[in-house]
Amino acid sequence: MPDLEKLAKIPRGNTVPGVNRSIIEYLLGRQAEWKDAAALDVPCGDGAFLDALKDFFPAAETFGADIKPSPENSHHFFTIDARRPFEIGTDKKFRLITSISGVTEFDNTQQFFEKLGPYLDADGVLIVSNDNIFSVRNRVLFLLFGRFRQTHLFMKPDEPTWKIIPLQNLTRILDEAGFEVEEVRYVPAKTAEWLWLPVAAFVYVFQYLYLRFGETQTPFASKAALYHFTSLIARHYFLVCRKLRQDDRVS
Repeated sequence: MPDLEKLAKIPRGNTVPGVNRSIIEYLLGRQAEWKDAAALDVPCGDGAFLDALKDFFPAAETFGADIKPSPENSHHFFTIDARRPFEIGTDKKFRLITSISGVTEFDNTQQFFEKLGPYLDADGVLIVSNDNIFSVRNRVLFLLFGRFRQTHLFMKPDEPTWKIIPLQNLTRILDEAGFEVEEVRYVPAKTAEWLWLPVAAFVYVFQYLYLRFGETQTPFASKAALYHFTSLIARHYFLVCRKLRQDDRVS
């Protein structure tokens, strides 16, 4: 059984609170796959997620890549600029590649995933996390003020960039880059988000009817898996992806 006290101490890192913990909890549910795996995090920032990964999977080989890797950590680092075409500088295949809140920083998202593809083992997993712009909080903010929670109407010169990539666009980009999304997992909402529950319940009625009866070729089960009730509350989600095999891509 996971050590709850240890899980609670997982650092936030450069992402939304609870994201690193949620991904670690997912990996612990399939512990045998990762206990001695080679794992790559890109962009890795200060290595907070890799620190947590190593803490729970001591035998794992941990690698990070970023434009300015931190020299203070005990992981293997590669210096890359993921905004442009890149090579990581190794022939190693990774069983796990993570990109946590990275897609909000890049304009060339499809190219980024295409460059990662060769480094993922054939049976490996790519985990991609992103901000959820479809929460009722974001919908109300955009309706009333023309902004999302993560942005202001006026940006400061030194403020980090934030690219808006809706879930349906991200899944399409991943597909075109050669990945199949196996699962969408929403990060559990904090107390402040649950205060929006009455609005979410009201909106969900209309969302459900739209998903059920909207004129699309996508099966209802697939649509509901992307936009279930939690999508109206959660601030963040992550996608669990596998590489498409050649015969799958042809078909």
